[in-house]
Amino acid sequence: MAIARKKWTDFAAKASIQPALFEAPEQPRRRRPGTCKKPSIPERDILSQILGGLLLHPLVAHIERINVMAGRLCGKDGKPLSRFMRSCKKGRVDLDGFSVTGKVIAIEVKRPSTRNNLTDEQRAYLDQVKRAGGLAGVATSVEEAFAIVEGRV
Repeated sequence: MAIARKKWTDFAAKASIQPALFEAPEQPRRRRPGTCKKPSIPERDILSQILGGLLLHPLVAHIERINVMAGRLCGKDGKPLSRFMRSCKKGRVDLDGFSVTGKVIAIEVKRPSTRNNLTDEQRAYLDQVKRAGGLAGVATSVEEAFAIVEGRV
C-alpha cells in the first residue's frame, strides 16, 4: 500500500501549530487629512550638506562654520559669575570664508520655510559684505549656496 505524497498546499491550508507569542497591538487611528505636520528637515542637516558641498567647490579657498555662543561664565563652585560672554557679534552668519579670488563668502543657512526670517543684524551683515564686493546670501540648499559662490545671485 503506497502512502500518498503530500503537496505543499496541504501544509499551507492548516492552522499554525504554535500559538502567537504576543497579542498584536491595536492599529493606530488614522488622522484626518490635513492634520499631520509636514516633515521638515532640521537646519543642522541642511548646514552640513552645504558645508560638505562648499568644501569641494573649486571656487572656494576656505569655508568654515561660525558658531555663535552666548552665556554666563560659571565659577569652580558652579555659581554663575556676573560676566556675560558672547563669542561673536550679533548677526554673524552660519558659514564664513573666502574664494580663490580673495572675495569674502558669507552664507546664512535657513530651512525653506524660514527663508525670510533673518534678524536685522544678519541682514545688515550680509548687506555689508555685498557692499564690500563679497559674495553673500541666504541658502536653503547646496544648489543655492553654489549660486552664491559663483556670483549667480
